[in-house]
Amino acid sequence: MKGSRIAIVILLAGLLNACANRMVKLPVENTDAKQVPAWYLDHADTGSEGWLWNKEGMFYAVGSDVSPDMEMSYKKALIKAKAKIVDRVVGEVNNKTSYKLDETGNAERTVGRVEAQELIVNIISDTSLRTYAVEKKLTLYNPEINNYRSFILVKISKTDMDAILKKYEQDKQNKLFSGFNKSSDLEKSSDKLLNKTR
Repeated sequence: MKGSRIAIVILLAGLLNACANRMVKLPVENTDAKQVPAWYLDHADTGSEGWLWNKEGMFYAVGSDVSPDMEMSYKKALIKAKAKIVDRVVGEVNNKTSYKLDETGNAERTVGRVEAQELIVNIISDTSLRTYAVEKKLTLYNPEINNYRSFILVKISKTDMDAILKKYEQDKQNKLFSGFNKSSDLEKSSDKLLNKTR
């Protein structure tokens, strides 16, 4: 009886050890076919999840990147996906257009040269995105160039995104208010200087 218990314990320990050391072979990337997972191309930007009485709105985004390091390819893909979600909610776009006209030559025979430039900058300010979840992920290995390509799909609830947007708006108001306080402080100090000189 005692020997059978020891045998069972040893058998269970061996099974647990075998499960713990299980290895998974990474799929190999086929560079000729240029294949990507269907969920990467077909994902929705928004949707809902849960049962009828517990449905919650969700935001989704995907990211992909490559690296000679498997972990780095995953992290870069994750950062891109998170940035896409945040960009939808708190992204700001600035647009600047400039024209420059140069004229050379004498008064009778001038030659003009016009340059135009349009600069569009997409700004994503500091935003905390802690409550996201990884919905799907896939990492492929390319033996020809010895690198890894990771695909990732992340999601976050609309409730959490609303909280992020609310905090973003509060921070924006605080910065604006702080700017007003600084300008009013400058006005007060300039008034004091003027009064002293009179």
